[in-house]
Amino acid sequence: MTLAELKQKRARIAAEMRTFHEAQGEAAWGDEQRSKWDGMKADLKKLDEQIQREEELRDTEQRYVEDNAGQLAAQAAAAAGQGTPDEQRSQAFIKFVRHGAAELTSEERKMLLEARAQGVTGPEKGGYTVPTTFLAKVQESMKQYGGIASVAQVLVTDGGNPIEWPTSDGTNDEGELIGENTDAGEKDVEFGMDALGAHKLTSKVIRVSNELLSDTGIDMETYLAGRIASRIGRAESRLIVMGTGTGTPAQPKGLAASASVGKQTAAAGAFTWKEVNGLIHAIDPAYRNAPKFRLAFNDTTLQALEEMEDGNGRPLWIPGLDAGAPARLLKYQYVVDQAIPSVAAGAKFMFAGDFDQFILRRVRYMVLKRLVERYAEYDQTGFLAFHRFGCVLQDTAAVKALQGKAA
Repeated sequence: MTLAELKQKRARIAAEMRTFHEAQGEAAWGDEQRSKWDGMKADLKKLDEQIQREEELRDTEQRYVEDNAGQLAAQAAAAAGQGTPDEQRSQAFIKFVRHGAAELTSEERKMLLEARAQGVTGPEKGGYTVPTTFLAKVQESMKQYGGIASVAQVLVTDGGNPIEWPTSDGTNDEGELIGENTDAGEKDVEFGMDALGAHKLTSKVIRVSNELLSDTGIDMETYLAGRIASRIGRAESRLIVMGTGTGTPAQPKGLAASASVGKQTAAAGAFTWKEVNGLIHAIDPAYRNAPKFRLAFNDTTLQALEEMEDGNGRPLWIPGLDAGAPARLLKYQYVVDQAIPSVAAGAKFMFAGDFDQFILRRVRYMVLKRLVERYAEYDQTGFLAFHRFGCVLQDTAAVKALQGKAA
């Protein structure tokens, strides 16, 4: 079965599930309805897995074609002294990755030493500012590690200086009706202030065998970008959610520390759909109608939600019409972020709100250091990358948390 046929079959089953769900109306579900629903859901998940495998295979093949075509074209352009400055800088960077600073020409060194943002790290320190193409690959790969980051408002800055960022709760602010020729009243907006910093993360040392580095068939730019993204992406995701805003070194003030409790569960280690609904309605409708309103939780919580039923036995989870369309819970879209804790006593394990009010600041500047002597006895070369970011919830009424009852 082709990919198109798989997607068509999935769309038919998803449409059948939605039609079946709506046809039951307010009637209570019995064993027959539940059995039919579970069967359709199992078929849907099986098709989703097949579609995902096919798409991953196609993506891999396409990337191979594009990467090799781009590499050959860039090599030809470089040999002819052509190519854009970014392409030339990228080729010089890969040469540095494979062979080190000693093999670079004076022109290549000059390109890599050009200041971008605040920093310049010379070859005497074993590092160079990464080109924009490499940074783009890292940031693209980082998306899969943070569901919150995928819906937050991303602010990219060239510099890393702390930014004093105002915070407020705007739900009680409104205008007033006045008559003709009447002075307008005054009301000061009450602001808080948080620092939108640039906290520094490291990938830790990535060791690469020199055989792999010398193999020209390997796309080292993509390989290293993926390894860096997996390490930095997981750390950034964890701190975006669970950063305390304190400590040494200081952590960013993450979502759990910033969002107030909108609803608390009746039990310490469990929750009900009514409590989820209570969390949703703890948010002002103006935020609930925003384009980036989402529920957010981890995969374990999603599993529990997929198996939940309302008071009439109807499932809460409704599939999207195709593999790319979002599924919904209680009519709302959701994101899965593994940095969010599971339900537990005192834990903020679910968030709901307009995530456009959550600002994720990333500094465009990134340095990659090449460590040669440190692992010489293993015939390996080490690489070390640094990334800076920060976050702040600018409207404290926009996002709230569902918290487990304290033990």
